[in-house]
Amino acid sequence: MKRILILLIIVLASSCASHNSFNTFYKNNQEDSNFSFGLNSSLIASFLPYDEMEEIKPLLNKAKHVRILVFSENAEEKTENFQRFINRSKFEEVVKLKGNNDQFAFFALEKRSQIKEIVLEIGTEDKLVLLGLKTNLSREDLEKILQ
Repeated sequence: MKRILILLIIVLASSCASHNSFNTFYKNNQEDSNFSFGLNSSLIASFLPYDEMEEIKPLLNKAKHVRILVFSENAEEKTENFQRFINRSKFEEVVKLKGNNDQFAFFALEKRSQIKEIVLEIGTEDKLVLLGLKTNLSREDLEKILQ
């Protein structure tokens, strides 16, 4: 009986942990988006001009994949859904900027002193763009990139 209880706790804990990933939000909302895009980070380099590649190279070397969602219909509802996801997850808000009707937010998910995921939220009155990046960055790496 103890083994079954321990096994059940482990399964529940691992399933809860998986809901903290942006990938979960991506999969749940991909069908409702106007545009969705998932790409391995090594392929991103082929789309970037060489001069920009040097600036982003450290990030791409430690990134696994990128997921992008764009909503132009029901953007307000999707923004609320995303905020609920962020509030329930373990993402930390790093930066948030608000303009007239525009918003930019940067979130990071950290585990064992490593930043495992980065999510950017870019919102306007009628559009929402979410970019999720699976990484393996240290805080020092992130600070160097942001400088």
